[in-house]
Amino acid sequence: MPVAEPWVLVLGTADWDQPIATNQHYVTRELAREFRVTFVESLGLRRPELSRRDLRRVRRRLVGGVRAAGVSRPRPDGVEVLSPRLVPVHVGPVRGLNRAALHRLVGRWSTHRGPRVLWTYSPQTYGLETVAATMYHCVDLLAEVPGIPARVVLDGERQLSGSGASAAACTELVRDHLRTVGFPDPMLWPNVADVALYRDAAVGSVRTPARAVFAGNLSTSKVDFALLEAVARAGIDLHLAGPVAEGGGSAGVEVRRLVAAGATFHGVLAPAELAGLYASATVGLIPYLINPYTRGVSPLKTFEYLAAGLCVVTTPLPGVQGSVDVLVASGFSFVDAVVEHAAVPRADVLARRVQEAERHSWTARGGVVRETVHRLVTA
Repeated sequence: MPVAEPWVLVLGTADWDQPIATNQHYVTRELAREFRVTFVESLGLRRPELSRRDLRRVRRRLVGGVRAAGVSRPRPDGVEVLSPRLVPVHVGPVRGLNRAALHRLVGRWSTHRGPRVLWTYSPQTYGLETVAATMYHCVDLLAEVPGIPARVVLDGERQLSGSGASAAACTELVRDHLRTVGFPDPMLWPNVADVALYRDAAVGSVRTPARAVFAGNLSTSKVDFALLEAVARAGIDLHLAGPVAEGGGSAGVEVRRLVAAGATFHGVLAPAELAGLYASATVGLIPYLINPYTRGVSPLKTFEYLAAGLCVVTTPLPGVQGSVDVLVASGFSFVDAVVEHAAVPRADVLARRVQEAERHSWTARGGVVRETVHRLVTA
């Protein structure tokens, strides 16, 4: 009798159609090249706010059929997406209700007769790790995210480490954290990028001198808006792309102030449109605040920018390594670095940046991810 193939359950911290693709979306795509995959959308670690964004998300969960505004992410062949209906509270008596609802939702996976793998981004797994080989892929210091109770994160991480789950971290700081909650030997997987998309869009592109771009979640807990305003007022053609305060809070006032200072706000762009915007620019910005949450961040956009041929100017995040094409600076030095590298680069400089990006691509990481699944089911 042939042996059944592994079935991988990805437990996400985001919805499938959220505006910005993250590790969990790319890993799901890479897993689906070889395995059957079920992606479970966010269990709601952050409690909802009384905002249009969160109310829309709640409605979609309850009645279905309501997509994230302007976003419809393609689903790779072999991937199913499930939306859990859990109470976004993960302590006390409600845990029993949530556990029952989640186990019903993934019942076909949990009774699969072949190998089962849980690949989780959520530290709250409600015991699913007890029926599967488990990988905790930790790409953020979730206990430091505003609106997420630290106790919920830390209790879940300790439960996972005690179950014998494997773990991978995106930065050294995140790996050190995983050790403190009991994982003995977490792997280090720095973030990588969908290099080919941005590289190919840049071929033959016409760049605008002194054009800089920031693409990402425009959140006041993450982005230094004062720094971006200083860049715009220094004569740089500043372009912004992404959702406003996707993870909670509000940043509408800050975005409008940037537009008043001369920035262009594109909203959420499709991947091909974003690649085209990158290809028109000369500098890619990572203007993050330095706080307990961002200290654990390893921005995917670092290598997206390089693949598009951009010079990268970033604030001093521990998860970003400086180089000749990745300039680490803060305050006035950040603005000076943007201005200094705003000219259209020579062909050999563009080639060097692309070559650096290609060492950090999903092509290579996808192979590591799939090999990890084989290792988990044969351990």
